[in-house]
Amino acid sequence: MKTSEIRAAFLKFFEQRGHKIVPSDSLVPEHDPTILFSGAGMNQFKDQFLGKGDLSFRRAASCQKCLRADDIEEVGRTTCHHSFFEMLGNFSFGDYFKKEAIEWAWEFLLDWLKLEPDSLYVSVYEGDNDSYDIWKNNVGLPADRIYRLGEHHNFWPADAPSKSPEGTLCGPCTEIFVDMGPQPNCPDPARCDVTCDCKRYVEIWNLVLQQFEKGARPGELRPLKMKNVDTGMGLERTAAVLQGVTSDFQTDVFKPIVETTAEALGVKYDPDAPEARHIHRIADHARAVAFCIADGVLPSNEGRGYVERRLIRRAMRDGLELGAKEPFIYVLVPCIAEAMRDAYPELAERRENIARTIKAEEERFQATLENSSQMLNELVADLRDSGRSVLPGEQAFRLYDTYGLPLDLTESILAEHGMTTDRGTFDREMERQRAQARSASAMTEDVFDTGPLAKVKESAEPTKFVGYEAESCTATVEAIISGEELTESARPGTEATLVLNQTTFYGEAGGQVGDTGVLSAPTAKFQVRDTKRTHGYFLHLGKVTEGIINKGDQVTCQIDAVRRRAIRRAHTATHLLQNALRRVLGKHVEQSGSLVGPDRLRFDFSHFAQVTSDELQRVEELVNDNILEGPAVTATEMPLEEAKRAGAIALFGQKYGETVRVVSIGDYSMELCGGTHLDSAAEVGLFRIATESSIAAGTRRIEAVTGREAIEHGRRRARTLERIAAVMHSDVARAVDRAEQLMAENRELKAEARKLKRRGSGESADDIAAAATEVAGIRLIVHKTDLKMTDLRQLCDALKAKINSGVVVLGSGAGQKLSLVVGVTKDLTPRLDAGRMVKDISATAGGSGGGRPDMAQAGAKDPAGLDEALRQAPEVVKLYAKGARA
Repeated sequence: MKTSEIRAAFLKFFEQRGHKIVPSDSLVPEHDPTILFSGAGMNQFKDQFLGKGDLSFRRAASCQKCLRADDIEEVGRTTCHHSFFEMLGNFSFGDYFKKEAIEWAWEFLLDWLKLEPDSLYVSVYEGDNDSYDIWKNNVGLPADRIYRLGEHHNFWPADAPSKSPEGTLCGPCTEIFVDMGPQPNCPDPARCDVTCDCKRYVEIWNLVLQQFEKGARPGELRPLKMKNVDTGMGLERTAAVLQGVTSDFQTDVFKPIVETTAEALGVKYDPDAPEARHIHRIADHARAVAFCIADGVLPSNEGRGYVERRLIRRAMRDGLELGAKEPFIYVLVPCIAEAMRDAYPELAERRENIARTIKAEEERFQATLENSSQMLNELVADLRDSGRSVLPGEQAFRLYDTYGLPLDLTESILAEHGMTTDRGTFDREMERQRAQARSASAMTEDVFDTGPLAKVKESAEPTKFVGYEAESCTATVEAIISGEELTESARPGTEATLVLNQTTFYGEAGGQVGDTGVLSAPTAKFQVRDTKRTHGYFLHLGKVTEGIINKGDQVTCQIDAVRRRAIRRAHTATHLLQNALRRVLGKHVEQSGSLVGPDRLRFDFSHFAQVTSDELQRVEELVNDNILEGPAVTATEMPLEEAKRAGAIALFGQKYGETVRVVSIGDYSMELCGGTHLDSAAEVGLFRIATESSIAAGTRRIEAVTGREAIEHGRRRARTLERIAAVMHSDVARAVDRAEQLMAENRELKAEARKLKRRGSGESADDIAAAATEVAGIRLIVHKTDLKMTDLRQLCDALKAKINSGVVVLGSGAGQKLSLVVGVTKDLTPRLDAGRMVKDISATAGGSGGGRPDMAQAGAKDPAGLDEALRQAPEVVKLYAKGARA
């Protein structure tokens, strides 16, 4: 049975039993900022399990995309651990319970998946007599195939009765296992059961039966009024069982990816060979990364992006172990897209962008490896020279934080030299950085989710937004949050957050900033400085400026209309900008982020080269042409599938509801968007691009201005050009020609000055090269001069070219400081390292430095030691040439 057939059968089975089939949530959880990635099917139903949120359905089923970073170390070492995986699940929110959950699971396994009943075993919680009786009496499973286990095995969360905090929702679980037959590695075949790790009994389904709330005392469990069901069936593991293979990596989904990986690396794939773990890990990580990018996560040095970067770099390290010399992971993307096409066509639609993003990250890591590995090798040499074997944690953190070298890679390189790092100090540095990031952040939605808003949800409906049609409305104060507490009123000067039953204030979302304005009660005023939203509740953040605001008050909502209009201009212009970019640069352009504010707009998009000035000019012209034509801007609600068929552009990684809002600008643009827009593109007035830059591999950023800001932007540039022309004694029309003339004259004067300086000191490259000596069979130039560092490097390059093969050591005391440059010709860099030699030479003068194997520099504050340093140079070169300092 194919993997796609198992997935489709599961969803069809439960749909026939009254379950709402809910699409997979994004890997980036929409409503749970407390977790990096969706790690289970139940994540998107947290509110429903608590009796809140959308309760229009009481039964649901899904196939959820999951990513768990805590299992990364096991990937490749076992046959069934993955970073990315799919979880089939059926859920009940206070509807059916144990009987239906167990009987339906048995029916699906036997009648739909055609598993042999004699191959199935189950476990239940030792205190759960209900589940035991259902398995034994209703299903008819023999008692010797039902295992009663303790809370560590069959309670969720594990050990909840004794260890979980008060209030934790929990319950027993029953697990279903398939007997795969005796295993040769079983430590005790005679006593082997479902608790054995030999892989004879493979768990394929876990039914969590949530019926308790943890009490204050150890072991105290309070029955819940609303009992829930949360099940999870690992799709990859189930496919392996049904396809009769012993490893997930041999299933119909993974096998082509594994084979393509081996082919890309030019190695033979043998599932039993030691090299197989590298191939398995590459295949797993490549699939995980493809899904991350498809859901809008880009490689970075923090949060989700760091997990993704770590996956790419671990896969690259595996490739290096197998002999890879060039980027190779990106080559796997078409195969991954094809293998997952049935359920996830977006991978095929975006495969070019996904592949380009991965390749750019691979190339970046190659450069990182070259630079940071060189730095780490220098640190290793220093440790060895000083007789130490532990790299300070601060240095390991600097390699990670500044140069992008992952800790596990640092530890791997250190291990090759019999060394370790101070992991404790590294962890403390990492936590200090995280703490700084947390303290620098404003209040975010997780504060509300774990605090007062959780109580608001119990008594108030989500806020109704009426700001598309109006700038003001009347509303009722549903809740007042002061600090992290709910309060009945707020006095003058109090900073607070107000929740209303309806509002015209737009809550920050989709890149558009929140509205500001005033909430007015008959005898009080509340100044709104920002508006945010979470779980459908709009949060009006601000201060009471007059009177007392009370819960239940009727208030008038009045947004700052001038500010809103500026935001609307920027948002409509953003849509026009994306359309223009796709026309000029290509259809691969996709939005990866945005900021729409009253004074500017920022648009991040996928593109793998710098946008040229001509391309930027064309983009700007297209946007302004659209503005001049003035097409109408319309917003229409329609079913998601209808919007997709109509060609509406969606933000990848964003999960949309069944009904979406489509914003169209004439025939130019059609996007899914919940933001506020103009009635006509003509109202944008004017559009100007301010900057274009790179923010990550394969991601560019454009910042632009509209309306009055665009006019002022043009005026500032005109004034700057006039000042430049005045300084150069030119008019504006000839300013560029005059600037080019002056730059050319400046270059000529500098070149002449360098010639005169050398002539005055009697130096020439030919004369210096002629004085070269030979040390250990290597031509060596050691020369003292009074040139500055820039000129020293240029002279060093000239001398290396003169002697063809050899070492150049130059020193100078210019500027009352010591400067040293060491150059090594390319043919000698495998034996001699300029970076290490310059450190040894400068050390005698109290200096320090470093650089590349072919060119390095060092310096010291006091030039007094220059002569001694140069006298030591031949001896240092001799030691390296003979391998004494290798």
